[in-house]
Amino acid sequence: MTRSVYTQALKEQKRALIGWSIGMAVVPLIYLPSYRSLAEQGSLNIEQSSIYDAMGMSDFATAAGYLHSTIFALMGLLLTVIFAVTMGARSASQEESGTLDVLLAQPISRTSLIGQRFAALAVQIGVVTGVLGSSVLIGAEAGQLGVPAGNILAAVAGLGLLGLAVGALTQLVGAATGRRAQTLGITVLLVLGGYLANSLGGIIDGASWLTKFSPFYYAIGGSPLVNGWHVGHLLVLTVLAAVAVGLSVIAFDRRDIAV
Repeated sequence: MTRSVYTQALKEQKRALIGWSIGMAVVPLIYLPSYRSLAEQGSLNIEQSSIYDAMGMSDFATAAGYLHSTIFALMGLLLTVIFAVTMGARSASQEESGTLDVLLAQPISRTSLIGQRFAALAVQIGVVTGVLGSSVLIGAEAGQLGVPAGNILAAVAGLGLLGLAVGALTQLVGAATGRRAQTLGITVLLVLGGYLANSLGGIIDGASWLTKFSPFYYAIGGSPLVNGWHVGHLLVLTVLAAVAVGLSVIAFDRRDIAV
């Protein structure tokens, strides 16, 4: 039974994982193969604005800038975060549906339950970011972007660990509240706060310190598509995810379960 939480979660969410994986594969293939023709036509010489700067989309003309702006600061980032929040919040629905009491009646500890849920989430995030990374590599080759594959993988790793940290945060809120609607609402507010901290800190003079409090900075800051791997940033995201899981165990263990 102690293995079934992990395997059952993967089984129940298999269709959703397939659908998200298809979406992750399609998005880069929409944007990237056309890069070379758009660049030669001059269509990417877009006048910058404060809105683009706030979103981290400061450069469309260069290959690395175009890839960052379209995928890692926009569509890929958005899809990864939504996926992490959506899948992470599913565990909170078990208490509302009344199935959690049946699960906890089995010889399984609350700590093991949280750990197996997170392990299933980690596998799912690994799958979708792996699909995204593969599609980006294919699209970049088709579009003749010339961005080193190692740098692309560094950016994908940052995105994946961001998803893991956000997913762990979502599970933490779910463990503390036990309600899916509250979990989604609180997590979305926290994620938006982190995104705004990173965006505003990058464009407001004297406010750069704000970015250090945002997981988005550690995922896409430091220009991994240009500079490659930033191990320190990846470690921060890993620690954030680990701390969130630890707090989830504490919150879930101390809370009276209403089923």
